[in-house]
Amino acid sequence: MPVDFRELVEAPKTLPIRPAWVATDSTWFDLNASLDLASGETVQGLELRGGACQSLPDRAVRFILQYYPAKGQCVGLVRIEWRPLAPHTNPANCAPHLSMQRIVGSHIHGFEMNWLAGQDRLRTNNLPVAEALSVDPSSFQELLVVVGKELRITGLEKIEPPPWREADFFGV
Repeated sequence: MPVDFRELVEAPKTLPIRPAWVATDSTWFDLNASLDLASGETVQGLELRGGACQSLPDRAVRFILQYYPAKGQCVGLVRIEWRPLAPHTNPANCAPHLSMQRIVGSHIHGFEMNWLAGQDRLRTNNLPVAEALSVDPSSFQELLVVVGKELRITGLEKIEPPPWREADFFGV
C-alpha cells in the first residue's frame, strides 16, 4: 500500500521521546527522532531530523520532516532552515510568485510548493522550492515553536539546543 505523503504532513504528530544531538563529524550535529501520529498510530519511518553547525550558535540549523521506509529511499517532506549560511534561490519552473525568488535568511521548503499534483510526486532535488518564514525566530526556543506549528508536531520542547561551541581562531 503506497504511503500518502500529504496525509503524513497534514496529520498532527507527537515527539514521544527526548532526542539528543550527536556530532556526526567535526562540523555538524545531527538529531534523529521517530514521530507518532497524535491518534496514537506509529508510522514506521516517519521522522524528524535536525542538523546544526557545531561552531555557529543560533545559525545554520535545519529541521526536516521525512519518511524513511525500511526499504527504499528517504523522502524529505518539509524542511525549515533557520539563519542559513547562504541564500536560497528557487528554480524557474515553479509557481510564478516563487520562480527564481532569492531568499536571504530563514525559510521553509513546504510540501505543497514542492508537490507536482499532475505527476502525483514531489519535485526532485531535495525540495528545491522555498519561501521566507512568515516569522523569523529570534532564538532556538522560538524556532522550535515555529517548527512545531509548521510541521504539526507537539512535544518539541523536549529538544535541547545543540551543544554549540564557539569557533576557534581558524573559524572551525
